[in-house]
Amino acid sequence: MKITTEPQPEAPQERLALRPTFEELCQNARLLIRLRWVAGFGILFGTAIASVLLDISLQVGPLLIIGGLVLGYNALLAVACRDNISPAGIETIAWGQILLDWLAMIALVHFTGGITSPALIYFVLHAALSGMVLLPWQVRSLALLAVLLVGGLALAERAGWLPHVTIAELDLHDSLYRNTTYIAAVMFFFGSTVFVLSELVTRIVQRLRQREERIRQLLEARSTFVRVATHELRAPLAAGLSLMKNIQQGYAGELTEQQTALIARVVSRLEGLRILIDDLLTLARSREATTAHAPLEMESVRANLLRILEREAPNAEHKNIALRTDLDDDPGTVLAGEVGLQIIFGNLLNNAIKYTPEGGNVSVRYRVDRAARLAEVTIADTGIGIPAEDMPNIFNEFFRARNVKAGPIVGTGIGLSTVKTLVDRYRGTLTLESEEGKGTTVTVSLPLAPKHAPRELI
Repeated sequence: MKITTEPQPEAPQERLALRPTFEELCQNARLLIRLRWVAGFGILFGTAIASVLLDISLQVGPLLIIGGLVLGYNALLAVACRDNISPAGIETIAWGQILLDWLAMIALVHFTGGITSPALIYFVLHAALSGMVLLPWQVRSLALLAVLLVGGLALAERAGWLPHVTIAELDLHDSLYRNTTYIAAVMFFFGSTVFVLSELVTRIVQRLRQREERIRQLLEARSTFVRVATHELRAPLAAGLSLMKNIQQGYAGELTEQQTALIARVVSRLEGLRILIDDLLTLARSREATTAHAPLEMESVRANLLRILEREAPNAEHKNIALRTDLDDDPGTVLAGEVGLQIIFGNLLNNAIKYTPEGGNVSVRYRVDRAARLAEVTIADTGIGIPAEDMPNIFNEFFRARNVKAGPIVGTGIGLSTVKTLVDRYRGTLTLESEEGKGTTVTVSLPLAPKHAPRELI
């Protein structure tokens, strides 16, 4: 039998331009803000040094104003680009800062020689940087806008509509800005450089995004497989565990001392396997919740915490543990995922109950700080605590403290690392204080959502 395979068509996602994620936009916007501080102070200090120390004839007043304006709007952008900014807000900032920069650059070019200005290189660099933030068609549009701005400035100075600023120390011919051949040559090399460099950067960024998307899909497929496999294992395991417990309790007849010991060992092993399957399922769900394009929506911290308290209350009651709650009435709306929040609070509360001996105490405190724009959940227990030497590694995946490994409680060490990953994903903070033999206190702080944040992928 002969089998022939045909070339597969390119996947649509590899042909389509991929938008930057919310995190990528935030990182790039903050990178541009940091670079702009350097540029703004560079204009001020460069103008001062050139005019005072080097005695170069510059338009000092306009250049100082340009530098001051760059620093001024950069300060406003830095304030606007805060931690709880909405996706729509960060896109507006991305566009706004680029357009403001280009207005500042065209003014800088005008006051440093127009078409003969060495500051033209700033347009080339900025066109390349825009490829990290915007889509390909947007970058091409900005590259065209750069050529039009510089070309328009050159024509305006040549026609006398704008006064040409000459820097005598550059030793350029006074009428060079009127030379049509020179202007055409500069525009050709400037335009081709801007278009080629911005296109190269954009293509590289797009390829990186496509690879990230492919990796994300592979991780999702792996998480889905783990979730489905562990979910399918739970039913037969639960049935087997239930049957063994029935035998252990004597429903199948009296057991000898040796049989009782063997059944107890089997039940203990099955309980450990059940915990492992539950942890793997939690890990798979957390991986899906932390992928680059996982949806973050308006979620109530209080509502999700109440669900977890209701779920874990029977476990606390079974161990005769006093479960005390002190909950603020504020819903505490944050940008997060319902699954993720329940994994965070469920894991922390389950740990507190699991590692607290019978008759102990577990307290849950929930507060909303409107001034700091934070929702804070603190879970404290009187359990076995964590040895001081193990604290630096406590958030590492699969790490378990030595006093836990030496005890009878089975676990995988996945829980706290999963919680840390999710809290980071929601741009929150996680603090843990513990003393061996006295208990542990864990605090999760999540930034409140902007008032009008859209429900969308970010």
